[in-house]
Amino acid sequence: LVLITLTTLIPAIWMVLTSFKSTQEIYSSASFFSKEFSLPYAWNRISETWLALGLGRSMINTLIVCVGKIIAEIFVCGLAGFVLSKLRVKGTRLVFVLVIWTMMMPGAIRTVSTYMSYISFPFIIDDKLNSVTNINILDTYWPIWLSSAASSFNIVLFKNNFDAIPTSLVEASKLDGCTDLEIFTKVMLPIALPIVIYVCIGAVSGAWADYFTPYLVIKDAAKMTTPARIFMLKNDSTVTTNVYMLGLIFASIPSLIIFAIFQKYILGGVTLGAVKG
Repeated sequence: LVLITLTTLIPAIWMVLTSFKSTQEIYSSASFFSKEFSLPYAWNRISETWLALGLGRSMINTLIVCVGKIIAEIFVCGLAGFVLSKLRVKGTRLVFVLVIWTMMMPGAIRTVSTYMSYISFPFIIDDKLNSVTNINILDTYWPIWLSSAASSFNIVLFKNNFDAIPTSLVEASKLDGCTDLEIFTKVMLPIALPIVIYVCIGAVSGAWADYFTPYLVIKDAAKMTTPARIFMLKNDSTVTTNVYMLGLIFASIPSLIIFAIFQKYILGGVTLGAVKG
């Protein structure tokens, strides 16, 4: 177990040590440690890299994406799971089968069709004129949020958890005059709090890990998230290896902090969602 742990940590340790080496040391010295390393030197490297890469702005952008993903995944996926579990309207079985089917479909297959739908996204549907007004939502955060709202995994997670909640609670709430939306927000979500926390953690960690979707739909560098900004550095010939490694460290820290604090919910979330009464 110790050997496996050390093998896993070696790339991360190498990345940290390389980030504080000079370019000449990286390609000429076989030593793990930089000869120039000192605390003032390390602090200067960190501050210079932070400002040079504009990571302050990209961190704010990533936080904005996090908030949108949390709202989309809790309310859209949660409502879908609630409808499939408790309302039992006509066609829910077929819809649930289609949701399961999308989980089996590789994400790469949907890339082109999804991208094209964002270029011509249906915004206003006029029944009287029998027409649809399409808009281009690329270079905004809406494609990222909409992708999160269509998470079939979270829909199934919510549905399985709601299945374990007695239907009598829903019926009693209706007798008290609650609407379906009130039942969802005031009854179902509080009971399913562990799943809600798990989904929130997944949304945040996903925002810090996903570089492909922001890189695909956002072209304005001022709107780039941190993972996409770091990914773009691969094609920048002016960025040296040590700067790139330090950027990777900045991008990794939030995910490590999230996992360290909420690992109990992360590891137990899927199990809770699989429980049925």
